[in-house]
Amino acid sequence: MLIDQGDLAGALSLLDQTRELAPDWVDLIVLTGETQARLGLRDEAVASFRRYLGLSDADRHGAMLHLALLGAAPAPDMTQTPYVRALFDDFSDRFDRSLLQDLAYRGPALAAELIGTGGPDGLGSVLDLGCGTGLVGERLRVHCAWLDGIDLSDGMLEKARAKKIYDGLYQGDVAAFLFDPPRLYDWIVAVDVLNYVGALDQVMTGLGLALRSGGRAVFTVEALDTSGAAEREVMRLLPTLRYGHSAEYVRAMAAAARLTVLDQRTEVLRLEAGKPLSAHVFTVQRPADGAVVAAGSGELDPEPRISS
Repeated sequence: MLIDQGDLAGALSLLDQTRELAPDWVDLIVLTGETQARLGLRDEAVASFRRYLGLSDADRHGAMLHLALLGAAPAPDMTQTPYVRALFDDFSDRFDRSLLQDLAYRGPALAAELIGTGGPDGLGSVLDLGCGTGLVGERLRVHCAWLDGIDLSDGMLEKARAKKIYDGLYQGDVAAFLFDPPRLYDWIVAVDVLNYVGALDQVMTGLGLALRSGGRAVFTVEALDTSGAAEREVMRLLPTLRYGHSAEYVRAMAAAARLTVLDQRTEVLRLEAGKPLSAHVFTVQRPADGAVVAAGSGELDPEPRISS
């Protein structure tokens, strides 16, 4: 209550008193570290997060991410699996209501608009990467010959399973899944998912492996404003414990994975603390077998190169 009211000093005083009674209460230690960080007490916050890591078998609260933001540890390439799983397990019961009603979430509508209906033969086989409770799957189901979903969270998958819209549901890491998919897909969609992945090289490579020849993927990343920055091809860990990516960085990673960028736009994805949250929305394609991609461009070469 004190934190919500903005009385961080009062909250920290209460937390300190409570920790005298329960010094090893890990949830309390993390909340103390978060409050210390917001008050600018860096060294104290670092000590709290390190104490938590010493007491906890799994980093369910993202302490390593907090330490990275405080400059006390290198930023990991992606958020830790225990943290993401715990975050969405706790959120699953109110996920649909919160996103659609409270946060004006536009992700599923944007994905459906970009993917369309697939013409007379439909969309074919579709993978909903980081499917959550199935908000995107609900939009696409009628046009799919086959629809798979993959997510880390048991709670999210339970909600998705209850909707009976998926032909296959899998639990696991989305990047690892792409390297060993049960089938190849005509479409892969990942909305509000890659903001929990920092370095995108493995995911982009995985998209190329999991798509059929000529298959396409639609995904979003939280937009980083790099105007005036010395280096524009960047990704960065944000105070929200999510990652932001520049459009230039995404294009570079797509090119390195030999994916063609068909469309790129910036849209408001949802609200964050009452303010619009912008996302870069990409449509990429695995080149058809036999097509040539210009090295480093991510674009199809108009004329195949013929060697002597």
